[in-house]
Amino acid sequence: MTRYRYVTCDVFTGSPFCGNPLAVLPDARGLTEAQMQSIAREFNYSETTFVLPPDDPRHAARVRIFTPGGELPFAGHPTIGTAFVLASTGALPREAAEIVFEEGVGPVPVAIFRDGDRVTHCRLTAARLPEQGPPAPAADALAKMLSLAEGEVLAGAACWSCGVPFLVVPVAGPGALARCALELPVWRELLAAYPTQKVYPVARIDDLHWRVRMFAPGLGVAEDPATGSAAASFAGWLAQRLPQPHDGTLAVRLEQGVEMGRPAELHLEFDRRAGRVTAVRVGGAAVMVAEGTLSL
Repeated sequence: MTRYRYVTCDVFTGSPFCGNPLAVLPDARGLTEAQMQSIAREFNYSETTFVLPPDDPRHAARVRIFTPGGELPFAGHPTIGTAFVLASTGALPREAAEIVFEEGVGPVPVAIFRDGDRVTHCRLTAARLPEQGPPAPAADALAKMLSLAEGEVLAGAACWSCGVPFLVVPVAGPGALARCALELPVWRELLAAYPTQKVYPVARIDDLHWRVRMFAPGLGVAEDPATGSAAASFAGWLAQRLPQPHDGTLAVRLEQGVEMGRPAELHLEFDRRAGRVTAVRVGGAAVMVAEGTLSL
């Protein structure tokens, strides 16, 4: 019998039992892919990460990310949370302020911020810039899928991806966002042939402050409390819609998880020139919650 240590943390929050929970196996050597998938189902968090030696010795680690339903090439809160756990537990050198994880999408740089000996937050730089996908379904169909009235889904829904695609759906304010409930039969029919089945409704508070939600039942995630990869993709959508004076480096506050009782705050930064995104960074705090061992 082999024992594997795990650590859980809550990501994009400074308070336990808020934000997005994550399980991290800091040394996953010897586990098969099937075992990783079974462990992810056992934890039943949005994601579980498995840390392996890097292929490139200049990098900190290779990180595999699993939802209960399958493996992802990239995800934000697992990247942030894994860096936080490794830095907080001494698995990374104390002086490490910039590391690189090898993920399915490619090398992902992560900055680690400390206050004395305490890790306060981490920030990733997206390995890929946002790319727009094909046209979205009609607004009235999206409203039906989200259990909203006609007119509560605004113009501008679009598919955007930084390696993992999301359907960004603007809705008419935080009230409409709170009423969103995915109608699964409509969702299955409407998005069956679409490039993504992950739905990311967004509500504007002001240009640089948004409240968001994310539904991904196809991955076994009915709703996600905080989604860093969606935030990175959202940068592409938002950059097209902000007025030109906002060119330069923009800092955007995203609230998520409110409707689930797990409030989270994501800090999105992106560089924009002439309406185009040239770099995307997503960061946030995290807090340790539990640790233990798995016996396999």
